[in-house]
Amino acid sequence: MTTFAGLDDHRTSRGGSLLRWGTPLWIVLVLLGMVWGKVDTRVHAQEPTPTEPPEFTPTPTPFPTPEGLPSEGMFLGEERSPEEACLMCHSQHAFWGRFENGETVQLFVDAGQFENSVHGPEGLECVACHDDRDRYPHRPDSPEINCVTCHPQAGGRGEQVVLEQELVVNLPYPDYREMVLQINQACASCHEEEAKEVAFEGSMHTVAMKRGNREAPVCSDCHGSHDMKPPSRPRSNIPEICGRCHRAVYSSYKHSGHGRTLMEDPMNPDVPTCVDCHGVHSVRGPRTPGFRNESALICARCHADPERMSKYGISTAVFQTYLTDFHGRAVNVARMDPERPPVKEATCYDCHGVHNIQPVEEATSAVAPENLPETCGHCHKEVNEYFTEAWLRHQQPSLESSPETAIVRVIDMVYGYVLIPGVIGGFLLYIALDARKRWQERRERLRRATRTVEQELEEELLRELEALENLDEPEEKEP
Repeated sequence: MTTFAGLDDHRTSRGGSLLRWGTPLWIVLVLLGMVWGKVDTRVHAQEPTPTEPPEFTPTPTPFPTPEGLPSEGMFLGEERSPEEACLMCHSQHAFWGRFENGETVQLFVDAGQFENSVHGPEGLECVACHDDRDRYPHRPDSPEINCVTCHPQAGGRGEQVVLEQELVVNLPYPDYREMVLQINQACASCHEEEAKEVAFEGSMHTVAMKRGNREAPVCSDCHGSHDMKPPSRPRSNIPEICGRCHRAVYSSYKHSGHGRTLMEDPMNPDVPTCVDCHGVHSVRGPRTPGFRNESALICARCHADPERMSKYGISTAVFQTYLTDFHGRAVNVARMDPERPPVKEATCYDCHGVHNIQPVEEATSAVAPENLPETCGHCHKEVNEYFTEAWLRHQQPSLESSPETAIVRVIDMVYGYVLIPGVIGGFLLYIALDARKRWQERRERLRRATRTVEQELEEELLRELEALENLDEPEEKEP
């Protein structure tokens, strides 16, 4: 065993020194032991070791599994919990696994991180997630690792331990990603409802996975593994987690009005994060059917909430005025029909931006006065300043804030509440009166026809009666 040659040489020289200088002491100890009858037979093993160490081929002993330790025990036979048995190797920084493609991964597990994770205080054991440990080199017949790897002394006992011994085992996976995907399936054994949401056909991550993208995120990609923490503590963790894949989106969001507010107060519950708009596990995106038509309602969850908007001086009339103009009416009608294709009319993010939304008063905002012609020009050709000035900007007009729009509002009210109802009401009244007249004339004609028929029948009956009377009278003979 060339691996332990240096250790055996060290043990040989030390043993020779003890025998050379301590022979009288050993003789005295043996004699005393024989007198008292307590001589340990292991003393005979302390014979001088030859200069050249004998060839020693250790017999592989079973690798400790979570079910327990070998019969003779490890670490001087101490009883160990299943987690401690796993950590005998997985607490070593030099513990590595080799995939079938030759890549390696560190198999070190920080016990402190796990205890401070969401699973540690719940008492979850390693086997709760790693239930296929029989596929690893944990089998008794596995020659990859045995006791003498770390315990080079004969028999593999614990009197002498080589800490941070470099250990490399072959893993039964083609590559790292395949290992993650297979271990990830264990999450569904506890988190059934979340697993159903992930398996939802409309989830963008599920769609990407079914299309063959193995890098589509799974549970551990977002939540972590042994160091799992609640993703919303603080809430600023959420966009950071999504930003691991969506880097450009995260960069835009971080510098937007929403993102800056969240970075200033990472626990602010009012600021929308990725999951507030796209969902948590059943992730929906712009290519999801119905997403565009329902996008205005996503914004309305916050911007139609008076209590939330009052904290930031934002009027909730934004949503109501949107629904009353042409854009909002068209989008709202399309939203009621799930089978309807995405509308072409402008939704909130067409004007305000998607992840780069800025406050209206900032010059970088897409709806700032100086940028509004360009924003409207995406749909409306030949836009000028008069076109944008005609827009009420989601405001309820008043004489104090905007006299011009207030006058327009009055005219609109006259049209909406006087002229239009008056014209339509006048037509309806005319139609009702005309129908009543026609009905009365028809009824009168029916009455006259009925009287005529009755008179004719009466006259006919009288004629018949007269004819019968004439037949009953005898005819007078001539003289």
